[in-house]
Amino acid sequence: MNVRSATLILSTILLALGAGCAVHTTPPASDIDLQAYLQRREMCDHMRGEFPDPPDPDRMRELNEQVAIYCPGSDAQLAALKHRYRDDAAVSKKLEALAPEIEGHR
Repeated sequence: MNVRSATLILSTILLALGAGCAVHTTPPASDIDLQAYLQRREMCDHMRGEFPDPPDPDRMRELNEQVAIYCPGSDAQLAALKHRYRDDAAVSKKLEALAPEIEGHR
């Protein structure tokens, strides 16, 4: 085997090994939970702010259905996330900006 063939084989092996060491950028499950909560909470807060004045029965029914989808469990999950991320200043700041008790309130 000549030097050129050996270099080609070695390069191919190193390239294959490098491809196997690719960094996966899937966030940890806790980060996915946080993002899912923040998106759901944003929808919940949006729907809670849409209640018409004066009340329109059809729109009220629509909004109550949406609130029932996005808001249940929000208070408990917020408390759990605040505890989980208590040492992360950036996340804690985001979570502290949210009202802690919204269930049962519009």
